[in-house]
Amino acid sequence: MGDMDNGKVVLKKIVIADTEETDRTVPEKAAEPVLSEDIKMLVTSMIHKDGKAFARVSFLRDNDWAEGIVPGGRIEKADGFSEEETARLEAYLTEEQEMILQQAKGVNPIRNLFR
Repeated sequence: MGDMDNGKVVLKKIVIADTEETDRTVPEKAAEPVLSEDIKMLVTSMIHKDGKAFARVSFLRDNDWAEGIVPGGRIEKADGFSEEETARLEAYLTEEQEMILQQAKGVNPIRNLFR
């Protein structure tokens, strides 16, 4: 699956499932995302609107989807993800915000138009 080389989106796979090592007594650990092959993440190029710059992020798992933005780490719409899973996706967006923004800055949406 892609990286910034596809010119349209950055695609990565993540998972939000629990692992046995997760310590449920520590609240920060309960919402900590774990990397895996379960969920695909799409990142748009940077969007500039009303003097603000942000990127849209989509999470896809079979027929389930969620859409969020960075900076801010907020899921705006979702279907098929539980509330706990949505909280983990938001934690992932917050935790990986700088990496996601760097990837979004490297996406060139016009690059593949003339191929």
